[in-house]
Amino acid sequence: MSFLKFFMTPSARRRMERRERRHAFRDAENAKQDVVDRQKRLEKEAKECWDKAREALKNGEKAAANRALTAARAAQVLAMKLEQKRWVFEQYLTKMEVAQSDNQFAEALGQINKIIRIDPERVEDVFGAAQDILGEQVDADRFWNKMYETEMQGANGALQDRIPSFDEMSAELEQQVAAEVGGAAGPAAAGNEIDARISEGQRRVKEILEGK
Repeated sequence: MSFLKFFMTPSARRRMERRERRHAFRDAENAKQDVVDRQKRLEKEAKECWDKAREALKNGEKAAANRALTAARAAQVLAMKLEQKRWVFEQYLTKMEVAQSDNQFAEALGQINKIIRIDPERVEDVFGAAQDILGEQVDADRFWNKMYETEMQGANGALQDRIPSFDEMSAELEQQVAAEVGGAAGPAAAGNEIDARISEGQRRVKEILEGK
């Protein structure tokens, strides 16, 4: 709480706190969008590196093709890591949005308390019973969280494995270049195969993260 708030009326203090919450959540949404934008740039960079690798291999520049291919896969790995971090961030942001409802409920109840007579002992008994039940639920949640963490162990490596390996990408690149140089029919299909595999990997990663 800033020093200025000590000199504010309760209503003015609440207004400032609401404004600060709005700014904080807006900044969080902006941060999330920044990550999405970086993912798009990485995907574009991966595509450009793939095209460079194809052209280099067509010209017989094997070393240059390997460098570009390595850069393409590295960009895909970074994009996948950003996807993981964005997902975790969104989960915590949602929890924080839910948590702020506590203050909203408290303010609403405060207004109701001014106009309604409440038996404190009865309310205490009811909430005491509710807390006992919720305490049991907390224990159950801990169990589910433990099981979830167990299932997700090693997920970082597993998610990255969804991206084709360097050798797989290299073989695909050589097939595509051979099709283009040899004038084989349907080179576009060969060129689209690796993109389809990467997209499928990304789809499966999202399913893993969302628990599908």
